[in-house]
Amino acid sequence: MSRIGIINTRPPYGSTATKDALDVALVCASYDQNTSLLFLGDGIYQLIKGQSPEDLPQKNPENMLQALDMYDIKHVFACEEDLKERGLQACDLTLSVALLQRNTIGEWLAQQDRIFNF
Repeated sequence: MSRIGIINTRPPYGSTATKDALDVALVCASYDQNTSLLFLGDGIYQLIKGQSPEDLPQKNPENMLQALDMYDIKHVFACEEDLKERGLQACDLTLSVALLQRNTIGEWLAQQDRIFNF
């Protein structure tokens, strides 16, 4: 079984990167791949709970993020420094995530067999 790492660096709206990353994660997990997600930089904004994008032509990522558990994706990480730089705390997020220090992200990357960056 391969270890698949998916890195999310883009904000939730303005492109299809959020949907594409989540689609890849769900497909990989459906084929029994050990799939994990890492949210960095503006990708942190995908995790904010209670978003209301009704006026935008894109859907709220919160519903897709809730599907991660159904696909047995248990390893979801966020960069602690990126969270703090954006004035956010773990309680502001729609998912329970493990926080990684910026200096430990290289270790996470080294543990992956394949990496997708969105």
